Amino acid sequence: MDRRTIVLVALCLVLFLGYPFILRFFGLGQYLGPPPRQSTDTTLVAVPDTTPAPSAAPAAAPAISPADTATARSEQVVTVENDLYRAWFSTRGARLLGVELKRYATAGAAAESRHRRLKEGEVLPDEDRVQLRGEPALRLETGAAGRGPEITYQVSESLDAAGQIRVLTFTGRDPSGAEIRQTYRLEPNTYAIGLEVAMRGSNLTEYRLTARSWPLAHEHNQAEEERSLRATSQVGSNLHREGTGGLRKGPKSFEGNASWAAVQTRYFGGVVAITRGTARGTTAGLESRNLTAEERARLGPQAKPVQELVTNTLIVSVPGESDSPDRFLVYFGPNEYFPLGKLGHGLENLVDLGWSWIRPFSKLLLQMLLWLYGVIHNYGLAIIVLATLVRVLLHPLSMMSMKSMREMQKVQPEVERIRQKYKNDAQAMNAAMMALYKEHKINPAGGCLPMLVQMPLFIALYSVLFNAIELRQAPFVAWVDDLSAPDSLFPLGIPYVESFRVLPILMMLSGLLQQKLTPTDPRQAASMYFMNVLMLVFFYHLPSGLVLYWTVMNLLTALQQWLALREDGGHKAEAAVSPVAARGGSK
Repeated sequence: MDRRTIVLVALCLVLFLGYPFILRFFGLGQYLGPPPRQSTDTTLVAVPDTTPAPSAAPAAAPAISPADTATARSEQVVTVENDLYRAWFSTRGARLLGVELKRYATAGAAAESRHRRLKEGEVLPDEDRVQLRGEPALRLETGAAGRGPEITYQVSESLDAAGQIRVLTFTGRDPSGAEIRQTYRLEPNTYAIGLEVAMRGSNLTEYRLTARSWPLAHEHNQAEEERSLRATSQVGSNLHREGTGGLRKGPKSFEGNASWAAVQTRYFGGVVAITRGTARGTTAGLESRNLTAEERARLGPQAKPVQELVTNTLIVSVPGESDSPDRFLVYFGPNEYFPLGKLGHGLENLVDLGWSWIRPFSKLLLQMLLWLYGVIHNYGLAIIVLATLVRVLLHPLSMMSMKSMREMQKVQPEVERIRQKYKNDAQAMNAAMMALYKEHKINPAGGCLPMLVQMPLFIALYSVLFNAIELRQAPFVAWVDDLSAPDSLFPLGIPYVESFRVLPILMMLSGLLQQKLTPTDPRQAASMYFMNVLMLVFFYHLPSGLVLYWTVMNLLTALQQWLALREDGGHKAEAAVSPVAARGGSK
């Protein structure tokens, strides 16, 4: 083994040992967590109409005064619903307590709920549904410190022709005598809710609308779900994503012309966006929430008694007496890129599709993935077809890169001879190499530039496959029943290797096949094969959709290598090694 191979093997060992740090650096630290926990009971307790609100309150909540106790006794909860969700509103503060999504199942729901593609108008059983219940999910706050006096509102309802509540109007007065009216307007077949806020006789200069996250118990891996928790806002043209790690150091405020403030996990979000009025900024914060005994029982013995939740506040200027009331769009639902985009205000940015310069590529690939699913009706097959289309599109660039690499391999003996001859004269060595490349019409960067051109597409594909809610609980074949989670053929019960996963092993084998067909310096072959084993470690806990994509790309690259070898006369272009280099490598 020569010195280069020893160095490569040493680097691989460093990568292996530093694997946890590398995953955390690229935002994949969630896959270092404990084995996925399958909840057996996912039912959240629904607050029935006309009953007091749950007593569980954030730890930072102010003490309840006797007056507040009196208002709490008179609290009324109103339930509304359409084809997509059920929501609860409270007369205490005119709060939106939470939303239950009728077409999205928790990870612990029955298999027939998790893996069944619902038909138009079909809904899940109540006990299997995802609930975004922040208790409250959204509330209006007055006063300089944010929280204001707890006002108990009078509520009036307007019904549509089918007898469903479509307008809820809450009217109340704060201690100063100012009248506050909050009007919620609900529409069928959309998660968006209209909100109108009017104030009369108020001496306030601003008020706040605060969205709050919900108990995290919806995904197969709770640690992953907690790490994906974010407070996201758009202020001017800037998008701010604040994770719990940063918020533990203190609240984050952003001043300016704010468009919206949101709380979100990877797949679900709660947003309040201003559509008429003036928002002066946003403030993101972190609170602690004591889990109820029922929630702890549902989450299992590993659940922490206190769970973190994020808040995000939209700070709004109070309009003048003669001005029109402020209007907002409230959305608690799935992070679906294109439906959110149709709502306007840049809400599609709630879905993390990579850096701003990557998003156009990500948007195109997501559109293609959804179109392919509309034709094939299987996201696994759609990923295979999409990877094939991308590889075909990039085929000319790939062949150009391979051709350049083969040309470089052919002159490798001459390169080694020049290095040995001018090893003590760098300037002469560079001049001799440039002359050699010019003589053989070789561009030394010709193998790298085509690869760089392909990188935006690869990064965009990664962002789409990692964050698209369309892959959540989407089955592929047999044991691969969720493309957003690692596959599992059977449990092993071994630390880190808790399940036997087939797709990562197939990915490693496809990588070895690709390597077998790639012209490689024999002295580096062992280290290159070892890299494929290392890739198995990296990908073992990644979502099966990503691993499937990488496996298909390996196989297609191997096919391209085979086609390139055929162009060379059907023989593998093994790297020739000069006698001088060979002697150096045998030391």
